[in-house]
Amino acid sequence: MKVLVTGAGGFIGRPLVDSLLKDGIQVRVLAQASHTLPAAWKNLVEVAIGDLTVAATLVPAVADCEVVYHLAGEVRNHAKMWAVNKEGSEHLVEASHKAGVRRFVYLSSVGVLGSKGGEGRVDEMTPPQPRNLYEESKLAGEAAALCRHAERGLQVKVVRPSIVYGEGRQPRDDSFLRWIRAIRNGQFIMLGRDYMSSYVYIGDVVAACRFVEQSDRTGGQCFIVNEPVSLTCFVDEAARLLGIKAPPVLPRAVGSLAAGLLRLTGRFSSLYNRTLYSMDRLSQLGFNLHYQYPEGLHRTLDWYRSMKYLP
Repeated sequence: MKVLVTGAGGFIGRPLVDSLLKDGIQVRVLAQASHTLPAAWKNLVEVAIGDLTVAATLVPAVADCEVVYHLAGEVRNHAKMWAVNKEGSEHLVEASHKAGVRRFVYLSSVGVLGSKGGEGRVDEMTPPQPRNLYEESKLAGEAAALCRHAERGLQVKVVRPSIVYGEGRQPRDDSFLRWIRAIRNGQFIMLGRDYMSSYVYIGDVVAACRFVEQSDRTGGQCFIVNEPVSLTCFVDEAARLLGIKAPPVLPRAVGSLAAGLLRLTGRFSSLYNRTLYSMDRLSQLGFNLHYQYPEGLHRTLDWYRSMKYLP
């Protein structure tokens, strides 16, 4: 089996490729001419030079592939988001459809649902309400891919992870590292006990992507990947692994007021969330998180220390 991976050099793409290679799967990655791949992949992966915004370059990239994992996306440049996230996805699924690809996995985000963090449960049946151009373009990319589901046997599956943490990010791009440093330095206070964690470990996201790809019962559907635990449990475990006392907790009334003010600044705004992102649909198919937060945090903090990002 030959598999094409877009976004292979990214935060989630790298461990996905490593997982595929470990299982002896032939991997081809889509890369622009200037992109440098990890040295460990030398002579192990095939490289297809191409660009999602140029449809013709995708034809040789998908040739002879049975599976496509589409992870690439534009997250920063607003001028390119629609062309890459929506139109690029449209180009890729069209090329995949014509080439006879059997399974197409699109990596999206729970962000497309547009939850504002209030109390309640969100699942795959929740109507999407994207709040910004990135979320709008990712939702449009989902729709472009799903439009080709079941045509000529193509099975399209969409994976929507919550906030992904884990090994591999550069410090300048790692908001999770900044949060962990704040906890370690005593600069973080819990603003109440009724917040939900919206984090999921990168290893669990990779495992979910592969499960969805391999399952015969996932075609034409979207799947949330999240670990629904309380933020208090998550932070307490991080503090334990850091060897410090758990951060203090404010009473709910005071904490809610402080959270409202901090949301205005954007600082740690993703933490003030009372929404439960349900992954019941995936669990009912037999998928269980492989690591979960105690092991995910342990692995992540160990990697931070090995890289000297934490003492």
